[in-house]
Amino acid sequence: MKLQELKEKVYECWTDLNTFKGVLAQPENFIPEMQTFGDLRRKDTWVKALVRFESTFAYRSCLDAWSLILYTFNFTPDRWDYEYRHAIFEEFLMYSDAIDLIKLGLEQLYSVDFTQKDREEAHGFFELVAEQQARRGLSANDIWRLRGAKAAQAS
Repeated sequence: MKLQELKEKVYECWTDLNTFKGVLAQPENFIPEMQTFGDLRRKDTWVKALVRFESTFAYRSCLDAWSLILYTFNFTPDRWDYEYRHAIFEEFLMYSDAIDLIKLGLEQLYSVDFTQKDREEAHGFFELVAEQQARRGLSANDIWRLRGAKAAQAS
């Protein structure tokens, strides 16, 4: 994504987040808030802001955990924010109860209220999780071993 387009998307996300919080988004507050992310001439500053605003909006606007799986984090290549999916998801996971929300969303998705077709439509989410695991270089077995080691240290 080109810098100008990114700036427009960040402003859109900032406006959405502030409107959702019940605050009247005042354009004069945008630049001072953006400066907290770094040098406004750098693309990575705008990416940091986008990631923060998107993940915060995902967290605060979550009414049903299953929607995180089917919509919010169901990234597909045709979505405008696809290239930032890993950073957005990682930022979301910084919330203390984010894993619990994801777990609840998966439990809901695999309940009788959803069809197999619904589950198949969440392929973007499952690909994201698989990619995250590969990026971190951890397998599911590694994660279980780490949990076991932590439990052993506690005793």
